Parts: sequence; C-alpha cells; structure tokens
Amino acid sequence: MTDIDRTTFKAEIREAGEALSPLRAGLLFARGIAYPDLRPSHYLAQLDDLAEAARRALTAHTSPLTRSRALSEWLFQTHGFHGNDPDYYDPRNSYLNEVLERRIGIPISLSVIYLALGERLGVPVLGVGLPGHFIVAVVGEDGPLYLDPFNAGRALAVNECADIARRATGTDEFDPDWLRPAAPRDIVARMLNNLRGFYLRVEDWPLSLAVVEHLRDLQPEVSEHLRDLGLLHYRNGALRAAAHYFTYYLARHPDAEDADSVRHSRAVVVEHLARLN
Repeated sequence: MTDIDRTTFKAEIREAGEALSPLRAGLLFARGIAYPDLRPSHYLAQLDDLAEAARRALTAHTSPLTRSRALSEWLFQTHGFHGNDPDYYDPRNSYLNEVLERRIGIPISLSVIYLALGERLGVPVLGVGLPGHFIVAVVGEDGPLYLDPFNAGRALAVNECADIARRATGTDEFDPDWLRPAAPRDIVARMLNNLRGFYLRVEDWPLSLAVVEHLRDLQPEVSEHLRDLGLLHYRNGALRAAAHYFTYYLARHPDAEDADSVRHSRAVVVEHLARLN
C-alpha cells in the first residue's frame, strides 16, 4: 500500500479499488478538504496503538460475539468514545482525525473506528448502512449481532434496527436489504454526503465544493456531481466554472428530469458573464 502521507484521496481510491479502507480514505479526504497539514500516518499509528491496548482486554475472549462485546466495553466505557448528541451537526464529527483526538463522533465515524479496530483484532465486523443511522454487524455462528457505536455499542435486535429505519424513512415498511453489509466505497460516500449536508446548511460554498469534488473522484459515474459542482461554483462566484459543469452535465444527460432547470441556470450564468465583458 502506498505511503499514506505521500498519496492523495484520488490516487488512494484508484489504487485500492474495492479493497478501499474507509479509515485511510477518511483521513485523506480530511486532509484534502479541511486539514491541509494533517499527517494521516499519525492517526493510523494512533489507531494501531489503540488496537494493541484493546488486544489485552480481549485475550480472555475467544468467540466473535464475546470479543465484540469486550471491544465495545473497552472502546466506549474504558476509553470514552461516544456519540455527539448535543452537537450532532458539528462537521468535526465526520473527520476521523477529530474523532480520534476528541473521542466523539456520529454513528458512521464511530462505526469506522470500530471497524478499523475489529480488522486489526480479528473481530469479524461489517458496516451496516441503516437509513439515518449507521451501525455495525458482528458475524457470529448463530447469525449477526448488530451493535450501535453511537450509543456505546449497544446490542440491537432486528426489530430495533427496523424501528430505526422506519423512523428515518417515515414508512411502515422495512427493507431487509438495509441490513446488508455496506461496501467500503459506500461508507466513504456516506461520510462525504454527511459533510456536504453540514456545509450546505451553513452555506459554506468553498467547503461544500471541496466535498463534492471528492465525491466526484469517488463516484465519477454519478453525473449529478457535475450539476452540483455547477451550482456550487455559481454560488461561490466562479461563473466560468459553473457554466463548464452545467454544460458537461447537459452533454451527459440532455434528457434528464432537471435538464430544463439546469439549462436555465446555465443561461443565467452566461448572461452574467456577458455583462462582465
């Protein structure tokens, strides 16, 4: 694997392919978006140290389920990692360097820490992207054990997982596919989408742009990122860049449902540019 301090988010996702590490990717996008002086290797070493300390707490446990419970107790009770309920929308909750330093985060960032520790400690754990609330699943002999890292690793029955999903979606239906393991790229995309939502909420256009640029690197096949880059460049006052991305989006999807709206936005941008010449 490439030295993480010498690579970029884009290069990492290209080299790693489907074996992408959400931990490594999360540290790299943190550097690319908001922490230009961040040394990702420092936080990988910090995670390794946590894993070694946790290993001693797990030595008396042999089954995946008892090891996972011991890891939860060690991480959330002994070492104080916890969910940031009072300030859920603080963007620091989505940056893994901040989560490791502050020991506080949101469901997906705490789950990524748990997943990374589980990988190092031989605990068979997977991420599960429930609507509105990310959790983890430990693979056991009698089926998966669902744990909620945001709430101190509390065990969840399937009906409790269903209740979480129903509250988030506002529907009485429960799709069993919501309990399927999340692919690493989907985990990273969800982390970035959380950040996009945070920055859009406070109208921070430069940081919103940086997030969507990373999403585009991760998901080049998703044309909506081109449209969003056009809108954000327009908001940020970069009219030529906005016109470029609107045109690029329309060239890919001339018959998109929102094509007329995007054409209108492009016309507005072009008119503004004409006034400047």
